[in-house]
Amino acid sequence: MRLIDRTKELAVLDSARAEALSGRTRTVLIEGAAGCGKSALLAAVAERAATQAVVLHAEGTESESRQPMGLLRQLLDNVTADGRPQLPDPDEGPPRPESMREFCTWLHGFAAADPVVCSIDDLHHADELSLQYLRYFIRHVRSARILLVAAATPQHGSADPSLQSELLRSPASRYVRLRRLSRLGVAKMLDADPELSRHHGLVEDLHNISGGNPLLVRALLEDCRAAWPDTAEPRALRPMTGGLFAHAVDTCLRRSGRAAREVAAAFTVLGGLGTPERSAELLGISVSAAARGIAALTSAGILDGCGFRHPAARAAVLDDFTSAEQARLHRRVARLLHDTEPHSTAVTGHLLASAQADIPWSETPWATDMLRDHAERLLARDEPRPAAAALRLAYEACSDERIRIDITTRLSTVLWRFDPRRAESLLSSCLDTARSGTLTGPQLGSVAHVLACQGRVAEAAGINDRIAESANRTGDTSLQLPELPGSRVLTSYWDVPDAADRSAGTAAERVLEQSVLTDTTLHALHQAVRALAHSAQPERAAHWSQSLAEEAERREAPGWQALFTTLHAEVLLRLGDLRGAELQASAALDVLPAPASGAFASAPTAVLVRAHTMTGRFAAAADRLNRPADDQLFDSIHGPGHLRARGLYHLATDQFHLALGDFIEAGRLLKRWQLDRPVVLPWRTDAAEALLRLGEVQQAERLVQRQLASPDARHPWVRGISLRTHAKTVPQEERPALLGQAVEELRRSGDRVELARALGELGRALQSVGEATRANTMTRRAWNLAHICGAKPLCEETIPGRASRDLTRERTLIPATTAVDSKLSSSEQRVAALAAQGYTNREISLRLYITVSTVEQHLTKVYRKLKISRRQDLPVDLQLASAQGS
Repeated sequence: MRLIDRTKELAVLDSARAEALSGRTRTVLIEGAAGCGKSALLAAVAERAATQAVVLHAEGTESESRQPMGLLRQLLDNVTADGRPQLPDPDEGPPRPESMREFCTWLHGFAAADPVVCSIDDLHHADELSLQYLRYFIRHVRSARILLVAAATPQHGSADPSLQSELLRSPASRYVRLRRLSRLGVAKMLDADPELSRHHGLVEDLHNISGGNPLLVRALLEDCRAAWPDTAEPRALRPMTGGLFAHAVDTCLRRSGRAAREVAAAFTVLGGLGTPERSAELLGISVSAAARGIAALTSAGILDGCGFRHPAARAAVLDDFTSAEQARLHRRVARLLHDTEPHSTAVTGHLLASAQADIPWSETPWATDMLRDHAERLLARDEPRPAAAALRLAYEACSDERIRIDITTRLSTVLWRFDPRRAESLLSSCLDTARSGTLTGPQLGSVAHVLACQGRVAEAAGINDRIAESANRTGDTSLQLPELPGSRVLTSYWDVPDAADRSAGTAAERVLEQSVLTDTTLHALHQAVRALAHSAQPERAAHWSQSLAEEAERREAPGWQALFTTLHAEVLLRLGDLRGAELQASAALDVLPAPASGAFASAPTAVLVRAHTMTGRFAAAADRLNRPADDQLFDSIHGPGHLRARGLYHLATDQFHLALGDFIEAGRLLKRWQLDRPVVLPWRTDAAEALLRLGEVQQAERLVQRQLASPDARHPWVRGISLRTHAKTVPQEERPALLGQAVEELRRSGDRVELARALGELGRALQSVGEATRANTMTRRAWNLAHICGAKPLCEETIPGRASRDLTRERTLIPATTAVDSKLSSSEQRVAALAAQGYTNREISLRLYITVSTVEQHLTKVYRKLKISRRQDLPVDLQLASAQGS
């Protein structure tokens, strides 16, 4: 057997063996850390003495340490049965001196025939009775051909120091201390391996990771052999997860004693804060016991000072303990550090790591406040997921139900960033407590605020009413909820500015330009974008919603991203970009954690249903509608939107009674919440359409008149759709005038689908009163605009049977393309072509990169050259002329 870096140790053993063979009893104590080669050295002694002496071997084990005379009987097992001495019965009590003298006499006589080498491994596990016999032998046997070689691990908790002391003070004893291998020794081990010797550059890594522990070095080499092909080039050495190195570390831990194993566990959780004193307090042991454990681990090359030599060793230690055991240690460390460093951030780290511990939180009453403060610091650093984990643990640590409500509402707000469904579900747990009457006014207000921000306006309004009742009853006005600027009550978080307020759009943009997306600004920014969406410049809302969605994506906040992407989809739908609305609504659903359920998920779903319905994809719309709705949907602001989408689907598929029911229910909910705003959801004109299909003209007329009488009728979109629907309730000769007004209003609103619908109805109205030329122009313009938007059912409704043909190429009664082409400049053609398609002046300016004033000037020249006086008289052929000229 080849031993590396053990020349001096072998020389001591050879000398002792030679002296023993000459008749002078010798004892040798070999001490070394686990894995450093004690057993290999004993085997080398036995091998060298095998031809000259009888070798008796015994090995102490933890199980046999509890068996009286177990080690001594192992030694005698190597002697024939008829030659063994008679050992006393262990049940008779402590051995008598005469019994031990008889054993020594027998051993002396046995060695007279042939020299004897007694080899004892893991002496620290020897049973007490056997140790008494060995101590007697060391004291009394001087001149016999006997060599006693014993190996032990120092600092082992079960070692009997009296025997080591006896060995060391005896003049016949020798002491061998095995140390870890030097770098040269590690290099020799590597050179001795024919497969890996070419990787000589590994020596430094091998020594640094293993500390020179031969067992760990061999394990690392075997991991290399398994991981690298024969042709692999030298590279940085990384121990395999769960490989032989990890098993070797575990072996060293177990052979170093219980104290060392516990100290190793303590150091995994203490990290850089590990000291003998801290680990002793953490484990409930003496400082000296902790110091012994540290010394054993340092000697084994696992620790370097008060830290692990390599992360792989720490990982191997962690693998040896269950997650529950680790959690309990983290909780103890948190308590320990809080007593000495109450404001240390390390305390909260250990609290979070102790989530699975079964230690009562009553032992750490300070944990709740510390975890809540830590969560706020994490949020300030834009780390919402760790903050949510801290708040969850703060909730568990808290025994005060009222404080738990505060934690829950805050956690729900944080969860909204990345999981709206869980945020909604969590907040539902607060409602029972809120209804129990045990919460203070401010706490009720906090719950109502978060409910309202999440769109659960019915529940928010209910709590708001309770607060108002309590304030009226007690006269304590401090209980009343604070109102947002420009809002009436909490449910007004989902309202939009009055249509007559021309400064609302400017104010909204100012908020968007000056605010950063955070938990506290989220709903203000959302409200500002919604205000823009329902202002005279809805295209600005598309820009801001997209910008905020992109910001949320960069911040890894899928909940926020879904919120603004849904709003972007709604704006695109309002502008008539059906394909864009479909894409954005689908994207909003895609970023939500699966399954994309909850009341909020109904918002992008409603946009998808409406877009599918308008593009004629009725099967896709039905598939979405057939999925189960969330239980809280119709207590949520998203409920009316879902009802309207379903109603429009029913209307498009000739299910008029079902459609009417959905529209009326949507209106009932909005009126109940004081959010009945036609600019947000025009349920009256929707219901009027259903009534008209059912032949109920008078009822339809009443609903339309109410919508026209509302303040929102000053908004061009509301007025436009109201006038268009109103035209269906008046005599035919009155319809062109109303529809002309509707077209003008809808052109200003930016809604190209509604504009196309109004143009189509205007064409039919003009045809009915005998204005065929204008009727033809309006019809073709309506079809063209609907075709651009992808509204196939509307194309078919406008000109049945011709949805697949490009009508701009058909022969018409207006001037030929060449005539138009000869009159207009190329710039005027481009502007007029876009105007003919229904684009607003602002949209044309954005598309052509010119000012709105330039657009107006070009259109004025176009009107003069073509001898027309208004926009709707522009020939649709201009689109073809523009395409041919480009």
